[in-house]
Amino acid sequence: MKKIIAILLLLAPAAHAQYSQPWLIDTKDLCADSLLWDLKDLSNAPQFRWLDNAGPVRSLLYQSVDYEGKPTEVFAYYSNPDIIAGKPASKQKFPGLVLIHGGGGKAFREWVEKWAKEGYAAIAMDLSGNGPDGQKVAHPGPEQSNDNKFKKIEKSNLRDVWTYHAVASSILAHSLLLSFPEIDPIKTGVTGISWGGYLTCMVASLDNRFIAAAPVYGCGYYIESDVFKEPLNALSASNRKLWITYFDPSSYLWYAKPFMFFINGNKDKHYNVAPYIKTYGMSRNKQVCIIPDMPHSHQDGWAPAEIKTFFDGALNGNPWPFVGLKYITLEDNQLTAHLKSVTGKNIASAEFYYTNDVTSDNEHRVWQHSPVTINKDTQTIIQPVPAGGYKYAFFYLKDSDGVSGTTEFLKDGK
Repeated sequence: MKKIIAILLLLAPAAHAQYSQPWLIDTKDLCADSLLWDLKDLSNAPQFRWLDNAGPVRSLLYQSVDYEGKPTEVFAYYSNPDIIAGKPASKQKFPGLVLIHGGGGKAFREWVEKWAKEGYAAIAMDLSGNGPDGQKVAHPGPEQSNDNKFKKIEKSNLRDVWTYHAVASSILAHSLLLSFPEIDPIKTGVTGISWGGYLTCMVASLDNRFIAAAPVYGCGYYIESDVFKEPLNALSASNRKLWITYFDPSSYLWYAKPFMFFINGNKDKHYNVAPYIKTYGMSRNKQVCIIPDMPHSHQDGWAPAEIKTFFDGALNGNPWPFVGLKYITLEDNQLTAHLKSVTGKNIASAEFYYTNDVTSDNEHRVWQHSPVTINKDTQTIIQPVPAGGYKYAFFYLKDSDGVSGTTEFLKDGK
């Protein structure tokens, strides 16, 4: 009997509404009264001042939410295609991106520069209270430490936990971006790496002014992470439950309205397969990209061409711009993957990755892979189920430009 095991092409939802200034977060579906964050207040552009408004990448400080009863400020870099090219400000509207760093990260000047050269206005902020020299700004928020991320919940107000501040500062960065006249307000996105990917899941769920979001590595269900379950299990049972309720993306992803692009490796140390599947499964408007053996770093996290391909498509009405598969069926111990056509793109290669290793941690899990044959007449890929079945598997495709298009993870094939 033929069984459809994965439907991979979703219908695009209706376009976002045309907002009028000020660009307010729509809270009607968010149970706003139970949230830690005042989304109406965070919708307003924060006060800011330029530190350098003459170079190809500008720097600034903007006000954020209070920490331990005191006001805070956040350092950020900003640029756009006119600024990076040394041109006078034009009347052109640019798509805008908020760039969220991960653990051990900072406001990366080169990340802003990269996106400005590719046609985007971009802002990257420091979420550890530091300035460009790595020293504390005059009014810093919480340091990005494990104590502030986890242990703080046992002895402080929830609004003094690092995640509260990082989410608020990221939403305020978006509000600031939207206040700039050169920004197209219906073409903004957010991307973050590692802990920044975790924050992207939360920020995109709470701030529905974003049209598109690309969390890199990061996901929810921290209690199931090979790494992050340890500091969570060190908390008391009540505080562990409190942390998951308020600071795990799984509490918010149901609300996410932007088009989501989840990109990760199959062997990531911090964000392993099982919680990753559960995380992207919560998103209604998603595409998943699994890059085999993808290294974990900021530079590796912003390098994939797939991220720009996604934003170029999603911010211009095409949230699924990749070669890929529409659906996969399982019959007579054989997987049949039906190809999704994309105008102007051809599939150059295809591989099948699978694993039955259920004893190793995610980083050391052993995967097998083999090339597969594409039947161009029927637009299908035929792949026998491996003799021992598979615990997890995915098809990995590349188009003629070298851009990846993959399936979601397949589970428990026999």
